[in-house]
Amino acid sequence: MTVNPSAGVSLWRQVSETLAKEIETGRLAANQRLPPSADLAKRFAINRHTVLKALAHLQAEGLVRIERGRGSYAVVNPLEFRLGPRQWFEQNLLQSNRTPSRTIISIAEMPAPADIAKALNIRAKSKVLFVTILGEADKTPVNFGYHYFPMARLAGIKAAFEAVGDQPREDFSFSGILKSVGVSDWRRKTIRIRARLPSREEAARLKIPANEALLVTSVVSVNADNAPVVYADTCYGSGRTELVVEL
Repeated sequence: MTVNPSAGVSLWRQVSETLAKEIETGRLAANQRLPPSADLAKRFAINRHTVLKALAHLQAEGLVRIERGRGSYAVVNPLEFRLGPRQWFEQNLLQSNRTPSRTIISIAEMPAPADIAKALNIRAKSKVLFVTILGEADKTPVNFGYHYFPMARLAGIKAAFEAVGDQPREDFSFSGILKSVGVSDWRRKTIRIRARLPSREEAARLKIPANEALLVTSVVSVNADNAPVVYADTCYGSGRTELVVEL
């Protein structure tokens, strides 16, 4: 890739904007060492002095950390994602001045595996709706989740999700989905957090390196009668997100 001298934007700024986008989208992960300035100069077909000016600007912007004798490192200010009984995805992002959106990736009916049935307090192999969803902040992936809904307990849940469509939606909310099938009040009851490496699909969906650890929350949410209405495993890139549990 080369920069465009006739673009009306200084060369060093074009370089800094390109690297900033790669940091913000996760192509350059938090604390990842950037290529040496000589390699960046070759990549952008410019002189090393211009690269150093771009890196100095990124350091001033808080996106790069320059360590004498060691090189330059990407800095990603992680998004604080708060987990409480009634703190939801859209609230988290709006409070951080981010625009939330979600995309339904897949919808399928399936018999509940034993562990999912136990979490939802239903019989094993009872029918559940399995929904995978990608959540984004300002069009940058934040989480990728696997959601299981007990269909006998939530009549109409499949139609409610199908009505959303498969395009990114800023107005999507689980509260709206659940309210449409008669659940006016719900809350998280249990939260478990663990770490693991991503699958190939998870890394691709979240746009993170294959060796970056995921933070995975396993959550059971219940209605006002304490009956489970959803079990969800949700994956977050550890370099982009901090989970804050509020009790």
